[in-house]
Amino acid sequence: MDTNTILLLVALIVLLGYLAEWGFRKINVPDTLLLLLVGFILGPNVLNKVDPATLGDIAPLFTTVTLMFLMFDGSLSIDLRSLAEGIGAGITIGFTNFIVSSLAVSGIIYLVTPDIIIALMLGFALGGVSSAYIIPILKQITINKKLYSILTLESALTDVLAIVFGITMIELKVLNVLNMQNVLSQIASLFFVAGFIGALLGFLWIYLEIRMELGDRNYMMTIAYVILLYFIAEYLGGNGAIAAMSFGIVIANSRIFIEIGQKITRPRLKNREMNAKEKRKFEVVSQRERKFYQEISFFLKTFFFVYIGLLLDLSNGIAVLVGIGISVAILILRNISILFTGEYQKGDRILVNSLFARGIAPAAIVLVAMGKGVIQDKMLIDIVYFVITATVVLSSLRVFFYKYRLNKSMLSAVDKSGGKSPKEKSS
Repeated sequence: MDTNTILLLVALIVLLGYLAEWGFRKINVPDTLLLLLVGFILGPNVLNKVDPATLGDIAPLFTTVTLMFLMFDGSLSIDLRSLAEGIGAGITIGFTNFIVSSLAVSGIIYLVTPDIIIALMLGFALGGVSSAYIIPILKQITINKKLYSILTLESALTDVLAIVFGITMIELKVLNVLNMQNVLSQIASLFFVAGFIGALLGFLWIYLEIRMELGDRNYMMTIAYVILLYFIAEYLGGNGAIAAMSFGIVIANSRIFIEIGQKITRPRLKNREMNAKEKRKFEVVSQRERKFYQEISFFLKTFFFVYIGLLLDLSNGIAVLVGIGISVAILILRNISILFTGEYQKGDRILVNSLFARGIAPAAIVLVAMGKGVIQDKMLIDIVYFVITATVVLSSLRVFFYKYRLNKSMLSAVDKSGGKSPKEKSS
């Protein structure tokens, strides 16, 4: 493919991404569906304009950068107070859904492959919801901050669990030995080392930004800093994506940390509230900067789901049937979340049960497994990419009906209030 054609495709994909996002806001159809369709059409199944094999060298880097930046961008919308309230629910929902889904998927895959380790590896890979799907969807839906924090934390947690347990199964297959103590210590280091590094470098960044008064000139410096802390976390045995999320939470809540620090170091200010000027000064992430990061996340997400569409292969009937079975099982098992969301309104519970799409983690694990020669059966690879696509489709349909019912209930409320919204009526 010549350079001009590549540039043309990039431009058209970005334009279609914006069109798809607009469509989600207007007609409630999630943009990921259109992006998957675009990739499928461009790939070998229809037009054969792009050969997925030519992207093999850059695919690991692309998936890593996409996961890292989506976690960072998503964490900028997490309010620390809401996170503190929702962290227990986020961890409970995340662990429960991950374990149940992983075991169910492993059992189905074991029916088509006699290797229990391969079955467990793919089960873990497909056990967690995708932050690449969840975070952009949440940014386009108006929900309370606590629920946003719970669902963002769940997607981050299960992405890491999928990668950790998936990679562990790969190493078990390669080395043919499993030391449970080493596995548990690895999981602990991935979380705690990464969380500590992300938070520590976050506080350092707040100090540097306020002292240097960089203002709106530091966008690219922040991105370089995130990449640097990702490298440091991975080098020291942590998870880079979790470090990026921890960093984002700290700098997004800079005003809270500075206010606490001032009250500790200067007791006479204990009962004094910050004025408007101080609040603006100590908010190190401006709204303009957040918008910039959202644009980068949009760009990465757009090409990630187009890439998944390219990899989709429907020629193997068995892979399609197994993929359908796994996807339906994931959809049904997602309803187990209702056990932990009883305190929320019905609409919020429906939303939680609607968000179960798979994405970056299984794609990354498959790439690692292929590189180490652990997976040699193409059918298993086809199953994974089909499940990613099918869960995105099914989850998108449930989100569509959720937004449709939400809009319908809002219109009904307006009609009952004599043409005024409930907010207008109350005022």
